[in-house]
Amino acid sequence: MTLQQRANAWSVTILMGSGVLYSFPPQQYHFYPLCPIYATTHFLCPGCGGTRALYQMLHLNFAAAWHFNALVTLAAPVFLVWFAYRYYFIVRHGRAPEFRIPVPVTICLFALVLFFGVARNIGLAFVI
Repeated sequence: MTLQQRANAWSVTILMGSGVLYSFPPQQYHFYPLCPIYATTHFLCPGCGGTRALYQMLHLNFAAAWHFNALVTLAAPVFLVWFAYRYYFIVRHGRAPEFRIPVPVTICLFALVLFFGVARNIGLAFVI
């Protein structure tokens, strides 16, 4: 499979997944996967509530999305812009753009996710 075919397949997958999520609310349909961390420990992982947040974002209800998972609400638009840029670059130039995250940025992002996970479990903010 060529790089352009893989990019097209990812685009179709994301669009179809968004369509399913838009049409079937996670609060009403239970075919969405459960969080294994929450199921075993009853602690909210940094991704808990992410599906519900994405559903609310697809319906342009950003306040509810922020309530379900603030981290996903902030990260989803960044991911969407990055994916669109990467897709355009692959289609236009036939190769993937060079993208390297510096080690200090990686460490800061990891610390942010860790802090968010701890903060929502001790009740500082962003409680479901």
